[in-house]
Amino acid sequence: MRPPGLALVRRLALAGSLALVSPFALGLGGAAAEEAPVEVYASPIERFDSATPVGGAYGKLVFLGGLTLSSRDKDFGGLSGLRLSDDGRRFTAISDRGNWFRGAIAYDGAKPTGLSGVMREPIVGPRGPLPGRRGADTESLDIRGGSAWIASERVHEVLRFALDAEGRAGAGRPVKLPKAVGGAPSNAGYEAISTMTSGALMMIGEKYLDAAGNNRAFVVGTRTPFEFAVRRTEDFSPTDVARLPGGGFVLLERRYVPPLSLSVRMRRLSESNVKAGAVVDGPVLMEATLSQAIDNLEGVATHRGADGRTVITAVSDDNFSGFQRTVLLQFALPE
Repeated sequence: MRPPGLALVRRLALAGSLALVSPFALGLGGAAAEEAPVEVYASPIERFDSATPVGGAYGKLVFLGGLTLSSRDKDFGGLSGLRLSDDGRRFTAISDRGNWFRGAIAYDGAKPTGLSGVMREPIVGPRGPLPGRRGADTESLDIRGGSAWIASERVHEVLRFALDAEGRAGAGRPVKLPKAVGGAPSNAGYEAISTMTSGALMMIGEKYLDAAGNNRAFVVGTRTPFEFAVRRTEDFSPTDVARLPGGGFVLLERRYVPPLSLSVRMRRLSESNVKAGAVVDGPVLMEATLSQAIDNLEGVATHRGADGRTVITAVSDDNFSGFQRTVLLQFALPE
């Protein structure tokens, strides 16, 4: 979902401050027939805020560093779903314009330093390339083994894709969904999806509320699909969810209060609590505002770092606005 007026928030928050950026172009590999190389520039984010340098604690997490990403490619941006390889070296993202992005993340120790080999490719559904935000709004992604799932919030559709050895996707096929899934608001549907240990798919509505005001959620792709809820507090809306290597999930949430207030937070959810009719809640790992180095964070992914720690990566959707940024932020979760 594109929060109304978020471009104004960023413009006012950054008014009068121009950052000198010395971006570095990153190398690109060859492209397949339907792929296009994308030159991405990155500038480091050395502090999450004035009190939190790289390696500093923030909430229950440790800030590992971040990148501000940009490109001359008009289709780069709008990143709403993200997944990383088990070692965190490769990434797959989707844009709400209906594109896949794949590439590599470079590190200096645990700190991210840039992207390389970035390729763009259209997301293809059963009827051809998806229209993205022009009609479907591809918002959430999960990958497990040789399969990927993408949810589009305007049409409330989930497609499953077979992946080749390089991570390229064929044409997606629809996943059968319960009728109640289609009742979500047009622009506040399923921005958060993740597979469970069983292989079933969990879907959490951005602002699809039950009678108690909690976020309606579903488990599908199983013989007995069911509904549950995720407790909604302080009007935060889910924007993504990802499995944690050690079990359970990290839930990314956002709250926008016009005209100047943007907040994001992460919560930890237990998979054992996801049951039919349950209301699932979990502890807050971090909460941040525009006082920190955030933007419109909409994608979250996890992997196990080289030092054994769980790493949480978040990426922002810039809405293709000159007043917003694409940022990639990484945090360690001490366990």
